[in-house]
Amino acid sequence: MSAAYARRFEAVFLCTHPKGPKLSYSAAARYMQKSVEFVRKWVHRYKATKNVDNFEGRGKKWRTTTRQDRIVVQMFKKNPSLSLRHACKILEKKGIKISMATINKRLEESEIKLQSTLLKPLLSERHVENRFAWAQQNVHRNWENIIFTDESSFWAWIPQKRAWSMKGHPMLQRTVKHPIKVHVWGCFCSLGFGNLYLFTDTLDAKLMLKIYEKCLLKSAKVWFGEDNTSWMLQEDNDPKHRSRLCRDWKAENGINVLEWPSQSLDANPIENVWAIMKIKLRGKTMCILKQLSRQIRKIWRSLPREYAENLVKSMPRRCEAILQNNGDFTQY
Repeated sequence: MSAAYARRFEAVFLCTHPKGPKLSYSAAARYMQKSVEFVRKWVHRYKATKNVDNFEGRGKKWRTTTRQDRIVVQMFKKNPSLSLRHACKILEKKGIKISMATINKRLEESEIKLQSTLLKPLLSERHVENRFAWAQQNVHRNWENIIFTDESSFWAWIPQKRAWSMKGHPMLQRTVKHPIKVHVWGCFCSLGFGNLYLFTDTLDAKLMLKIYEKCLLKSAKVWFGEDNTSWMLQEDNDPKHRSRLCRDWKAENGINVLEWPSQSLDANPIENVWAIMKIKLRGKTMCILKQLSRQIRKIWRSLPREYAENLVKSMPRRCEAILQNNGDFTQY
């Protein structure tokens, strides 16, 4: 029972119920801190109908027709960046006078909400074709022996994107012009998360080789043993990965590299790992590089093996999503 219904029944109980105190309307109103009209209305309603429901047809009338509602929804589907004020002016030119509040209500009823947009790089026709062809070739691949890798950057100060605050009193966040930053290289496969490498220098081919030797090979040895041909390396098309120095090193060590389409962050599950880690870092106080590095390593070590398994299992679905979108970006 809602609070409104409870108050109505309380008025009835105080005035008319056999086991009640049988107060007068004014006495019941003083006790409930309500008006006499409120008590009289619901006591009379109960005597007449034996309930305290509102009569049908009461309340605010629907001020728009079905056709007008359809026009409003179609306007915002065709132009998602349209403002409510501009929509009012367009509708007024068509002879339809609707307030911004009504337009907003009709959009909510159609499950259209104002929310943050997804920023994605612009894909050329060649990118789209390559992504589609790649997804066709790999949708049925066995992903259990793939080691996923990537680099990302972490800052010591990450602002809150959203926060609860009183109207007219938005949450104030202090920004730092040049916050502490560290770069991270990580890897994982269906068997868990591997070694993490943190660095502050510019990543070049020589440093990439150092990461391969200290982190990639050691992680692969734990998962797959000494035979480097029993697994494949996934990495993007960064020039450092494709440099002659790195290509020769991978050929000498018998490492097979999975062909990867350009501009395909949505296909790489390790991007989800970076996002989770940045969310967990948000709100933590870190003043020096050592504190930031310690927190990153702590979060990385806390990631469960089941999470890695689920990410690997998502690869067929990611390929299918690319195929369904004809090579364009997906929601991953």
